[in-house]
Amino acid sequence: MVKVAIFDFDGTLANTLPDLKITINLTREHYGLAPVTEADVLRHVNNHIPRYIELMLPELQNAEKWKEAEQTYYAIYDHNYLNETVPYDGIPEMLQKLKADGIKLAVMSNKNHEHVARMVEALFPSVFDSVWGTIPEVPAKPNPARAHLIAEEFGVQMNEIAFVGDSDVDMITAVNAKAVPVGVSWGYRPADCLKENGAMYTPVDAADLYNTIKSI
Repeated sequence: MVKVAIFDFDGTLANTLPDLKITINLTREHYGLAPVTEADVLRHVNNHIPRYIELMLPELQNAEKWKEAEQTYYAIYDHNYLNETVPYDGIPEMLQKLKADGIKLAVMSNKNHEHVARMVEALFPSVFDSVWGTIPEVPAKPNPARAHLIAEEFGVQMNEIAFVGDSDVDMITAVNAKAVPVGVSWGYRPADCLKENGAMYTPVDAADLYNTIKSI
C-alpha cells in the first residue's frame, strides 16, 4: 500500500517547456549565441542544472564560463518561470484526491530548489507536504539520496513510496531508491523509454495515475 507519492516536477506535474526554451535562449543571446529549438531543450531537460547548462551552451567550452552562465540562467528564469508554465490537465484535482486519502505528497526535482519551491506553491498552493529541488548538500537524481531522506521524513519504507516521473532519469532514480517506479506517459519522454528504464506502470492521464497509485 502506497503511503507516500514522490513527484518529479517538469513534465510530470506541469508543462514547463515553453518557459525553459525562453530562458535558455535569452541565456544564449546573452553570450551572442543563436537560439535553440524546443526539441533541443527536450533532449537535455532532465539533467541537473550544471550539466544542462553545459549541454545547452556547449560553445562556451569552459568550466568557469559555464558556472557564470548558470547564474545568468537563474537570474533570467527568475523573471520567466511562470510565463507559460501550467499544470497538466487534471493534476491539481488528482493531487487533492490523494491528499484527502491521507497519502503524503512530495516533490523531488532536479530544478534549483528555490525555483521549484516557488513554482509548486504558485501552481499547487498548500498541497505538498515536502518540496525539494537540487541543493549542494544532496546529490541530484538519479542518485536516490533525497528519496531516502523523504522516506525518513515520513517514517515509511521505500516500497511504500510511489515515485512518479516522466523521464528515464526518474525511473532510474526510483529503481535505485527501491521505490515503485511510475512513469507518466504525457511528459517529456515516451512510455517505451520509461518502461526500458524500470517503470512498472505508465498511466496515460491524471485519473489513470490516481487509480494506479491507489491500486499499488
